[in-house]
Amino acid sequence: MRIRKKNSSVKAALEKFLKDNHCKYTVNQEDNGATIYPFEFQAGNFIASVRKQDDCLEVTYPTIASVPMTQLPLVRSKCNDHNNSNILFKFTYSIDHESGEVNVHLSFFNNHFDAENFTNELKATFHFQHEWVRDFDEAVSIGRDYDSTDLESELYKHQREMYLLRRQELQHQMGPSVASIAAGTGALPLWQLIETISPLPDARLLFMTVNTVSGQQRIEDEEAMRGFDLRHALIEGDGKQARLMRDYAIIDLHYKQGRDEKPMMATIALTAEGEDQHSLYTRVTVTLPPRNASRMASLSNEERKAHSVSMLIALDRNDDKQHQQEFEYMWSDAQLKARNGEKDSLTDDQLLLGQVRVADVAYNMYWGVQSFNNGRFYEAILYLENVFNSYRSDFFEMGPDGKRLFMETAYKLGFCYNELGLHKQAFYYLDLMASDGNIRHTMELVNAMANGKDLRLFSYTESVMEEVKRNFSEAEELPENIKDFINFLRRRRGYAYIDFNQLDNAEKIFTQMLKEEENADYAINELAYIKRLRQQRGEDVTASENTDSHDTNGPVNPNGECPF
Repeated sequence: MRIRKKNSSVKAALEKFLKDNHCKYTVNQEDNGATIYPFEFQAGNFIASVRKQDDCLEVTYPTIASVPMTQLPLVRSKCNDHNNSNILFKFTYSIDHESGEVNVHLSFFNNHFDAENFTNELKATFHFQHEWVRDFDEAVSIGRDYDSTDLESELYKHQREMYLLRRQELQHQMGPSVASIAAGTGALPLWQLIETISPLPDARLLFMTVNTVSGQQRIEDEEAMRGFDLRHALIEGDGKQARLMRDYAIIDLHYKQGRDEKPMMATIALTAEGEDQHSLYTRVTVTLPPRNASRMASLSNEERKAHSVSMLIALDRNDDKQHQQEFEYMWSDAQLKARNGEKDSLTDDQLLLGQVRVADVAYNMYWGVQSFNNGRFYEAILYLENVFNSYRSDFFEMGPDGKRLFMETAYKLGFCYNELGLHKQAFYYLDLMASDGNIRHTMELVNAMANGKDLRLFSYTESVMEEVKRNFSEAEELPENIKDFINFLRRRRGYAYIDFNQLDNAEKIFTQMLKEEENADYAINELAYIKRLRQQRGEDVTASENTDSHDTNGPVNPNGECPF
């Protein structure tokens, strides 16, 4: 029979530790029988609590940071993040209503006392205090870049946007991107989607078939074909009564384009993706056929390639009235706060909304931005193009706020088209802000040119690098965000050289990047891709791998020179 060992006195061991380490401390008794030891260790003030049974203790570092009440959402977010990644220490916060501040606390728990472990835990609190404060300050800095007080919301939007910007770099490794949209209540006409993906001028619709497990439906009326609602292809009913009735459907759309064209067929595949309490989801994959070969569309023409785009759409269980009510409340609130001089309490998106004076434009702005922030890129296009077209003709009469709204709308449209893989349409919008000095805008324009195989990429990135060189010519060291930006431009140039079959130039860039920690992973993938291309062409890859002539001492431009 195993005899349970009785724990020794935690209080006695703690007091011995405090004396041995010359820590100043006091002893207080709580009404619940716990003993409280406020003490000082290496200039840090701690509180140890030993419960009545004298068998365990909890130690709290009462204040690792104090921040204004306005940053409470961000404090909550950072505490959650660190609690999820740290199993030994607990991050909490309390509000000091008198000072109007939020105090952040750090604590740990022990069910026995070991002097060596206890020393290490106390020292570790200083490390985790530093980590939390650094992480928080970085998030605040990002929020300031957005000129917003809703720092938590803007931080996550920034992180998502930067993730998407980086993802658009990875086409050689990942293949075509899959776009995603979400809820809506109105119809989503089939022909509107096809025209967004690839406009088909002078197309004459012949007929279409809808194939499901129940059989085949043939539609010959042109208006019915153009207006076929993709949201209800698998779903019956609206609002709370909406139900997924079919698992899949295949639509074959037969048409002619131009007087002399042979009949062509586009395929639209729809599959049920489940539901939640808010929406029912359908994946839509549209495949447009290559143009028939002719003098106007030769075999080497881009139009001779099939075009496929996949996206997630959804039917919202809420009705149009609820959408309208939500918009009206948010629009009125933004306008009221702007009139009362409370702009500091508005997010960047609310500031944009508050600048809109026309109700239907404001409605499109609100739902376009909501769709954009939630990754609903196709749906966002439908809303934001209405805003863009409404403001375009008045651009030269606009004040600074109006122009900012217009440019932000153009950026979001370009971003959405880029996510759908429609790079020519993306360039149309992004080129408007090619020289506005916003790094994110520039990155998205470069992504559109690189992924769209646009020759302007080389001259544009070279001019941007030269501008950076002029602006930081006297700096001893480049800021980290500028270093990241330059590395991004180098990666994109190397990527584009591969697409234009300039493998030697691409290899120079990526061989140098292979030696740089921040670029090595990307370079490995691109060099492997180059090797596969050379093997497919029957080239001797051994000579290329052993070549040392690509070694340079810095970022590479097309002439093999360091731009700094």
